[in-house]
Amino acid sequence: MGQLVDKSPDIICTLPWAVPNENGDKGPFEPSELETPDFAIIHVLASVSSTVWEATNITIDHDGKRLGSKNMVYGNRISLNNSPGRPCYYVHPSEAEAYMSCAHMVRFAQTAVHELIGHGTGKLLTETVPDQFNFDHTNPPISPITGDPISTWYKPGETWNSVFGKLAPTVEECRAYLIADYLADNRDVLGMFGYNDNSTPTADDFMYYAYLQIGVEGLQALRSFEPSDMTWGDDHQQALFAILKHLIQDGEGVLSIDHDPKAKTLYVRVDRSKIISCGTPSIGRMLCKIHIWHCTADVDACRPFYDALSVVDGEYETWRQAVVSNPEPKWKFLQPNTFIGDNGEIILKEYEPSNAGIIQSFAERGL
Repeated sequence: MGQLVDKSPDIICTLPWAVPNENGDKGPFEPSELETPDFAIIHVLASVSSTVWEATNITIDHDGKRLGSKNMVYGNRISLNNSPGRPCYYVHPSEAEAYMSCAHMVRFAQTAVHELIGHGTGKLLTETVPDQFNFDHTNPPISPITGDPISTWYKPGETWNSVFGKLAPTVEECRAYLIADYLADNRDVLGMFGYNDNSTPTADDFMYYAYLQIGVEGLQALRSFEPSDMTWGDDHQQALFAILKHLIQDGEGVLSIDHDPKAKTLYVRVDRSKIISCGTPSIGRMLCKIHIWHCTADVDACRPFYDALSVVDGEYETWRQAVVSNPEPKWKFLQPNTFIGDNGEIILKEYEPSNAGIIQSFAERGL
């Protein structure tokens, strides 16, 4: 993780919008001085919530400048993903065991890149006060999407959330997921996590399982979609589905879904031979659009693109029906409490692993 932090400036230079200019190799859509992100792996005693996140990212932006970035991975929570006995509905039985034996490794590496680099990139091009800009307004940067100078930016007082509104959280999560997916075939990054030609899994297998994960998580996300009013109940899940849909439509066959309506089965299929040639470029195209729109406050371009990828209809609705008809057991988190004893000593109290234990633990927190 220390290597990932130290080398993050070089890694950012490999992203689709990075071009050599006066800002080095990062290009005009990244800060000229990249603040080294802070990173910590924390073991959590108790997270007083019904959902325990695997990781979090906290950033502070002001006037288009990122003032700080704090990234935390919760080690004992993310280690729970190493549960080979959990159901695996969306990977064919012939490879489900192999996938599940490595899925937690993929999840950890992808989560680290998602939080550290995914949320840590991007410069909001801003008119900080009237007629003062944090970029060269007289010679605007060229958009890699259109090939023309940018024509939108954040006006005085505008922020990412104020401009993008309800779209902001899900688009930002999508951008971070896409950066992790785009770097899934970067052998320098994979090497930092210990994956090479001689590791288990190998670097090539890691790439393959990363694409299987895109399909699996995209299908699982359909549980969060409400067809009655065509809304999503979770920003992360909307992002995961949008990426899956984009890869299916744009990835030239790198990823597909086998659906047997009679058996109600859905299996993700990944063509290994197309990951480098088709998968990475497709992810890069989606990532570049969302990143540039994010940097330039171009919500008018982003909204129709993202809304179209968020629609669940046709075969996608058929898949949703199959997904919800085969529910997976939900996570239940049983967590301890601490108390101060009569002599001032700290007492750790753990609970019976049951629904009653969960309820008792919450009740005894006295919140």
